[in-house]
Amino acid sequence: MPISREDPSPLHLQIAADLRERIRAGEFEGTKFPSLRDLMRDYKTSQATAHDAVRLLQQEQLIISVSGKGTFVRSADEASADSESAGEGLAEQVESLRAELEEVKRRLSRLEGGEGETS
Repeated sequence: MPISREDPSPLHLQIAADLRERIRAGEFEGTKFPSLRDLMRDYKTSQATAHDAVRLLQQEQLIISVSGKGTFVRSADEASADSESAGEGLAEQVESLRAELEEVKRRLSRLEGGEGETS
């Protein structure tokens, strides 16, 4: 667990990077992900720091927490399917924003040109 308190990078980012490598290496495959208490002990850090590292991995969709059951590493198939569908949704949002921006530009151009809109 290579983390350094002398490293200028925040501890939670160092811990998340180490856990990310361990996840990708398959270390937690078929087992529960370590608890916050285990992470605090293993990395000799506070609960808040361990929690921030875990939250980052959850945001990256590498792990999932199930209330009352624990935290688990997501399979590569689950993670890639989720990221693909999230990417498709993002593309739709970008297109919608582009269309809105074009409409705003058109209206602004009309206002600047002295063509007031009538309702």
